[in-house]
Amino acid sequence: MEKLLALLKKLGIELTADQTAQIKEVVGKEFVAAEDAAKKNTELDELKKQLAERDKDLEKLKSENKSEELAKQLEELNAKYKTDTDALNAKLTAQETDHAAEKLFGEYRFASERVKKSVLEEFKSKGFKYENGAFVGGKEYLEGLKKSEPDVFASEKPGLFMGSTQSSASSDANNLEAQIFGGFGLKND
Repeated sequence: MEKLLALLKKLGIELTADQTAQIKEVVGKEFVAAEDAAKKNTELDELKKQLAERDKDLEKLKSENKSEELAKQLEELNAKYKTDTDALNAKLTAQETDHAAEKLFGEYRFASERVKKSVLEEFKSKGFKYENGAFVGGKEYLEGLKKSEPDVFASEKPGLFMGSTQSSASSDANNLEAQIFGGFGLKND
């Protein structure tokens, strides 16, 4: 976060305290520190290795020992591990869809955080199918809601972020990403 703020300052972009808070909020919600992501990936890889080794050990025990009691214990362990693995996979899937929903909702400006949370809960209850990194019908639902219940969304006011202090920011920049790109003098395609 501090690197981003330092880069903006180095590029000659002076931010107000409110603008700095907005950037910190977006970065805090949308981005994970590289070291945290690497740590989680290492942890996940290690768990996968442990599961693979466990499966090999169970198969070896099963093939070497033919006693009924041992076979029964192995079946119980396999059932337990399958249940645990299924629960973990369900949790990971839920986490992935929750993150994707938060990301989708980040593209919209709501009247308040309370309204956003309410709409998000309603969105989740609709059971939109998550495929190929997107919710089938999710964007259409939000666009329809924007037309049918416009009060749910914040009014569009251009230049709220950087347009007021940076002459290079487009005056029609009405979302944070466009305003940041405009602040750098870049076009957001």
